Amino acid sequence: MKTFRHDINERNKSNVIKLRMKYGAAGYGVYMMLLERLAMEPNLRSDLDYDMLAYDFQELAELIRHVVEDFDLFIIDNDTETFSHEGLTSQLTPKARRAHDERLLDDFIKRRASTPKWTNSVAVNHNVTPDQVRALVNRTFRDKVLSSYTHLPPSATLCGLLSNLIQDTFGPKDD
Repeated sequence: MKTFRHDINERNKSNVIKLRMKYGAAGYGVYMMLLERLAMEPNLRSDLDYDMLAYDFQELAELIRHVVEDFDLFIIDNDTETFSHEGLTSQLTPKARRAHDERLLDDFIKRRASTPKWTNSVAVNHNVTPDQVRALVNRTFRDKVLSSYTHLPPSATLCGLLSNLIQDTFGPKDD
């Protein structure tokens, strides 16, 4: 994304006013710098690495953490330790948004299916093979999510959906 739009009234949105009340123009500047940085990232997401961002912005890591976490301005994904901004992803064309969501879903699936400890645990609990677990995650789960949602839900929701699919497909855990 080479450019991004923001409302001419951005500074007067309630969450941004709260930010400005606490941190003044410095807080607003950090907020806008974070938006610029997110817009430059391929997945419109950035790692929750406040020290790196502090170095980049020449600001205190604690200020950046407060801007990201305390004002509901960003979407924080604790599973991937990243954050994003809905206003940026909403500016993508529908085709680009779909491709963006598919990349994020593929990353989520890869983290699950390529973790032997997780696949083996699911396989043992449901008396199936790890290959059956990987096939379910890689094919069925991906297709189900993409056909059911116009926008990718947060990773916590994806975890719940995957757990439900595993239960529905393989039955309850063996005890």
